[in-house]
Amino acid sequence: MVETDASRHMQLNRRRFIELSGAAGAISLAGCADLVNNDGSGTDGGGGGGSGSRHISMTNKIPSELQWNNSNPSTRAEISRRAIFDRFVAYNIKTGEFEGYAISDWSHDGSSFELTVREDLTWENGDDVTAEDVATQLNLGLKTGASYAGYTESIEASSEKTVTFTFNSELGEQIPKYDILAARYLHQKASEFGKFLDQIEEDEEAGLQALTEFAYSEPIASGPWTIESKDQQQLLLTKRDDHPDSGNINFDEYVFKYYEDNNSVYQALKNDEIDSAFNLYASPDVVESFPENFMQVQTPGAWGYGLIPNHDHQHMGDRAVRQAIQYVINRKQVVENVSAASKSVPPYPVGIPSSKQEQWIGDHTDAFDDYGADSSATDKATTVLEDAGYAQQDENWVDSDGNVVEIPIIEPSGWNDWNDATKTIVDQLSSFGFAASSESRDYGTLTDTVWPNSEFAITTGGWLDGVPQGIYPYFSLHHQLVKNSRGFSYNYAAADTTRGGDRGEVTVPAMDGSGELTITPSDRLDELAVASDESTVTEITVELAWVTNQDLPMVPVMEKMGQSFIDAQGEWSVPEEGTDSLGIRYPNTWLPRTGELEYTG
Repeated sequence: MVETDASRHMQLNRRRFIELSGAAGAISLAGCADLVNNDGSGTDGGGGGGSGSRHISMTNKIPSELQWNNSNPSTRAEISRRAIFDRFVAYNIKTGEFEGYAISDWSHDGSSFELTVREDLTWENGDDVTAEDVATQLNLGLKTGASYAGYTESIEASSEKTVTFTFNSELGEQIPKYDILAARYLHQKASEFGKFLDQIEEDEEAGLQALTEFAYSEPIASGPWTIESKDQQQLLLTKRDDHPDSGNINFDEYVFKYYEDNNSVYQALKNDEIDSAFNLYASPDVVESFPENFMQVQTPGAWGYGLIPNHDHQHMGDRAVRQAIQYVINRKQVVENVSAASKSVPPYPVGIPSSKQEQWIGDHTDAFDDYGADSSATDKATTVLEDAGYAQQDENWVDSDGNVVEIPIIEPSGWNDWNDATKTIVDQLSSFGFAASSESRDYGTLTDTVWPNSEFAITTGGWLDGVPQGIYPYFSLHHQLVKNSRGFSYNYAAADTTRGGDRGEVTVPAMDGSGELTITPSDRLDELAVASDESTVTEITVELAWVTNQDLPMVPVMEKMGQSFIDAQGEWSVPEEGTDSLGIRYPNTWLPRTGELEYTG
């Protein structure tokens, strides 16, 4: 990738943003919060049946503490933003298509990407939504390290309704579609956020600090709902009659109630106290206990449970130990002990979703190690450890200095399926002779303290980037090799050394079994981002997948199916199971906009 003055400036901005956010200790769920809440955070419930013209859903965050500035990772809202703000486009997991929404059209010519803003959109204060609003938000992304910053030279409002990206060099079409359009919401209005761009230009450090600390607690809505009130227990939204899609919505209020953990959400659904849960892990027996009027909507997550080593740790930073862990874990048993109905076994531990592995590495899988997907390959684990100088002593594995190999797995408390998976893994590792254990921490402690301060040996975490970005291999490879979606590198191969990443260069055995392969993952990812030739894209994808398979920057264990629950037979009418529109996440916030979720009570 050609490095211009502009691209170097963007990289500086990313570094400064990471430093600032790290100093603030405020990294939270980031852009993937909705993808994470699933496996154990919570719900938002209300008073379901008999609630009148009001839809009651869930949130796992205390409503009175929420703010809606996505550049500020502290107490950032998750599911409610999907109601308050309009998404750029809707990605349909069932069809694999992007459907225009706030961005009604887009075009790509290799060196630029043009976005067309929907004509009839207004903010709740009556102002038209303009290209300047969109450009302001996207330019703030350039300043704060958005993934598109690495290949974007400039973003400008080229007309009242047109935004133009100019790239540093030729860029394939898939990258900007997944990176710029997907999973973005129209929320940083120019009149409210343009001042931060000015401040950053005047004093980059002070401006970035002001932006990342700004709590947008009274947002100006672009979507069909606006905030009426919020307290410790619930967030109340009311319908905006001036939104172009409000005519499709036949109920007046939307409530997000706070629930602390999955178990409290289960109870709310069992008691018919809420009308929907946007993303909630529930085992088959729990689902069976819900009233018959609730429909479960399952969609591939391109995300799932894995183990995240601290690569600066004495033992977890040793490839031999990581490979031994991967060999010992019986992924099939973990899935069966958790929920085979909502989890799957990744065939190969690589930075590519299971459903896409055959497409991208199918011709090379004979070279890849599956590490025993449905068994504990203890013989291979023993060999790799002994070859690296480890030995068993008093039934425990020790290193060459006699230090016991301890594997203390930190996990988020209240994430039922993850907690069950960790228990199985600890049992498997302990049986092999590792001193394995688990410790539960509040998720906020993980994001605010444990990860940013590297206060861990190994933790649980998502090993893929999640839908929709994670569907395309560039993003999940980037997630594993450079910087995962919470903004941390876990001291692996990130080019940005402000948060670890002193291993910019990685050496692994060559795929053909002869010699070694040495690459700089961040550089190869830059090349992948701008590659337009299909053969080049495949070549780099296979090479990077091979690195993740051999060096295991993350230890993949299981992949999930997203689970949403919605009242489909009580007071609400929804599409039939299998309908394509159910492939757009999440049904409780998307379907009202199209008139496919209607109050019938």
